[in-house]
Amino acid sequence: MLVTPARLVGPQSYVRPRLSPPEKYERLAFTFCRMGTVGLIAWAATPAVFVLVVSLVAIALYAKSITLGVSWSKCILRRPTLIIGAWAAIAAADAYWLLVLGGRLPA
Repeated sequence: MLVTPARLVGPQSYVRPRLSPPEKYERLAFTFCRMGTVGLIAWAATPAVFVLVVSLVAIALYAKSITLGVSWSKCILRRPTLIIGAWAAIAAADAYWLLVLGGRLPA
């Protein structure tokens, strides 16, 4: 039987192990961590509410992954507890900016 090159390479030929529940939550949390980082970098172009929502979702997902036993992340801070602390500080500063300062920089 002649094998065509299309059958040799493709998504069906990649063997990926199944992710455990902690790995799934960490992967999802890392996605929100990246989204929040991009939002912080482009602060002037993104609504502040986006950064607040993304940071809160990242906190919730990292907290869930910690409860499932994750102790290491792909994020630059590596430890999920440090990541939660950093995003909590960002969320608090963003909420203060939105609610107290009304979304304006102090004069």
